[in-house]
Amino acid sequence: MKTKETFATKMIKRFYGVQGVLDEYRRQELYKIGNTGFMAMFCYMLLSNCIVLLILSLDNYKHSEDLITWYIMANLLFVVFGISGYIIITTKRRHLIENEVEAKDIQSQKKRLAYISIRQGVCFGTLTFIFNGITSPGFSDLTSWHTMIVYIIEGVFFGIVMYFFQKMNLKTVK
Repeated sequence: MKTKETFATKMIKRFYGVQGVLDEYRRQELYKIGNTGFMAMFCYMLLSNCIVLLILSLDNYKHSEDLITWYIMANLLFVVFGISGYIIITTKRRHLIENEVEAKDIQSQKKRLAYISIRQGVCFGTLTFIFNGITSPGFSDLTSWHTMIVYIIEGVFFGIVMYFFQKMNLKTVK
């Protein structure tokens, strides 16, 4: 009998990209990776906040908009490339996100991955279209065909990238 996964387990599997069963070893290793990433991000944010406040106070708030813009961009780059890159590389090195599949089931797994990737692409394209349409002035992007086509292409591209990323994690077991 299959036990039902908790919400926390589903979130861990979704965040780290784990397919299949999340056993105790994988869970502990993912906790270690997450804690290390959090500690690095916490130290970075603490240091960067102090630096920005120091610069703002020495500048007498003359260039505050420019400084805050650069600060936000630096934080986004650190989180996206630094922390996320660390998580992706570490989970790949420790073989935590590999999905072991028997040779006879490889075709069915590829079909399942294609279905999941299509769903991810549709969700990504739709949500970015809606979010950007709501945040556009006068909701003008919600009624633009040009914008809709751009987000359809974005969703297709995202789905293709996710398919190949997940396909790389398939490991054939004999």
